[in-house]
Amino acid sequence: MARKNKNKNKKPEYVVICREFNRAAARIDITVIDKGVTDHLLNSLIKLHERDPHKRYFLTLKKDYQVYGALYKKQIETMSIKNNKRIVELGVVLDD
Repeated sequence: MARKNKNKNKKPEYVVICREFNRAAARIDITVIDKGVTDHLLNSLIKLHERDPHKRYFLTLKKDYQVYGALYKKQIETMSIKNNKRIVELGVVLDD
């Protein structure tokens, strides 16, 4: 039983999926950051998006990414993620 409590207190690990429109090659580049995802990094990525809106960043749990990684990359490439609650776009402005 002690192990179950230990896992509950463990901080979840996240993955950031970066989507960038490569203007020179006229294609979309998808990269993944799966190490060192900290609050400081997330804040920096939000600021980067504000400076260059062609770069967009999405956050998901590492355990979900390990299962649905290819699907997530495809959804983000086509930007059809409206119904997927497991992916959160960083720095998105929600209309009230």
